[in-house]
Amino acid sequence: MKRVLWFLETYFTGVLMLVSSLMIFLQVVLRYVFSYSIIWVEEFARYSIVWFIFLGASLAVREGKHASVDVLIRLLPPRVQKFFDVLDIVISMIFTLVVLWFGIRMVVRIGQIGNITPALQIPMYIPYLAIPIGALMMTWRFLEKLLETLRAPAGQKEREAN
Repeated sequence: MKRVLWFLETYFTGVLMLVSSLMIFLQVVLRYVFSYSIIWVEEFARYSIVWFIFLGASLAVREGKHASVDVLIRLLPPRVQKFFDVLDIVISMIFTLVVLWFGIRMVVRIGQIGNITPALQIPMYIPYLAIPIGALMMTWRFLEKLLETLRAPAGQKEREAN
């Protein structure tokens, strides 16, 4: 499971970003230089970017790169800092679980309707699957962070920063 998650976060996200960028660049060149455009490129790029964002959010959790404001918390004693770190992770997990729940419900509804995308002609639920899959991956990463934080002695984060 860890290998699959790591692969998705690292390589698949990078490939999505690269392919989306190249396709958008190609579309701009074709449109403005040759007065021609490929119909499906914009739709493909849009859905690829959505997938990239949700998978990349999981990567950001893994790497600890989500924005946070902890100036005041870092002034507190190590035990209190650890409490707030755990609280932060638990709140984040609750948020991603809510997104997961509503994402699954949305994908099921869209799947029941049976719509397909206009240009790519794929089931509409496929682009929307990025939401529950990304939320599930983020929840998993937050769970890993929670266990890591609970196992670490108080003040370890502060020592690692120095």
